[in-house]
Amino acid sequence: MPRCIVFGANGFIGSHVSAALLRAGHQVIACDITRDFSMIPRVPTGRLETVTVDFLDSALVRNVVRGAEWVFHLVATTLPATSNANMVFDIESNLAASVHLLEACADTGVSKLLFASSGGTVYGSPTILPVSEEAATDPIVSYGITKLAIEKYCNLFTRLRGLKAVCLRLANAYGPRHVGSIQGAIPVFLKCILAGKPIVIWGDGSVVRDYVYVEDVARAFQLAAEYAGEQRVINIGSGTGVSIRQLLAEIEAVVQRPCGVEFQGGRPFDISQIYLDIARARRELNWSPRVMLREGLQLTWNAMLESGQSAVATAK
Repeated sequence: MPRCIVFGANGFIGSHVSAALLRAGHQVIACDITRDFSMIPRVPTGRLETVTVDFLDSALVRNVVRGAEWVFHLVATTLPATSNANMVFDIESNLAASVHLLEACADTGVSKLLFASSGGTVYGSPTILPVSEEAATDPIVSYGITKLAIEKYCNLFTRLRGLKAVCLRLANAYGPRHVGSIQGAIPVFLKCILAGKPIVIWGDGSVVRDYVYVEDVARAFQLAAEYAGEQRVINIGSGTGVSIRQLLAEIEAVVQRPCGVEFQGGRPFDISQIYLDIARARRELNWSPRVMLREGLQLTWNAMLESGQSAVATAK
């Protein structure tokens, strides 16, 4: 089975990707800046190795990827809501570090690199919905600009060095083990409910987003690693737009009580609506989401109740 390196393995998406690869029988080298790797569910196997790695340490990254067949790049040091505050850091810690990773992969004979791009930010404000991979890209946050630039470098290394790279443009992933407190409407809203605090809505609740369950995202990465086709950029989402008000109604149905809400002014980096066309993923990867929103919310809520999470924050 391919030897898999997962950078960002102790993060929300990375932990689910690592678990999916382990369940499929792969050897996984889980890499992150942490030392405990508690996010990754332990399985009764010797196929998991954990390595504490600073993604900005290019020499150490090069040593880690040597001998790997599949490398999963799931690291992001900034968030859409914060990236404009320090654009130079965004460039240095995400774009420059990613180019170092691409060089290391090309130099050491890695077969394929899988990159977690952002379907929610690389397109900017779309004029046609759902948004296909052929749509114009005009990000309005630094986070989206660096994600798009990394995609371009992935394509460049494919052309010049023969490194196969597939970039998955992800919609808003949600699900168990999302521990962040300022990013992602679903986890933030549910944590506010657990803590007995009001949910803060930026704007009037009409903003439309695309929500995809994290285990569906993990399955997409595994399929993309096995993919032998020519497409290099693929949307991964639900294919359906959901407004914040609709999302709140779904959440209330799951938690079986009304949610306290506070409305605040809209934010300049929030586009009004976006959801992704996933026809390419269906065609090329034979992938489509299996977990619909209501079921995914219930699974997420159940996991939060079991873990006792109660972080409080605001969300878009």
